[in-house]
Amino acid sequence: MEIHWTDGTLSLQSPDDFKAFKVVIHGASDVKDRVLQDFAGTARFEGDQACWVSQRGLRALAGPLATPQWLANLDIMVSKARPHGWIDGPTGDIRAHVVRG
Repeated sequence: MEIHWTDGTLSLQSPDDFKAFKVVIHGASDVKDRVLQDFAGTARFEGDQACWVSQRGLRALAGPLATPQWLANLDIMVSKARPHGWIDGPTGDIRAHVVRG
């Protein structure tokens, strides 16, 4: 599963791939302020290579794709990620790698 940022728009790509999770930033390297603003409420960045994505924000991006089966698969992904430290205990946010596309 990938969250893509392109020119101020967030989109969910490969929504049924629960084995990989990353944020892909498309565009010039000088868009950091725009990226941070556009991700507000969806993700908080930890440097340039990682961020924490809120489950609520992820569900919102999924929109109508967030069927009961999709939500169940998301819960499974979260439970498998938790032992690796990829889930923030207090918030439930999911850690994602950030890459430039």
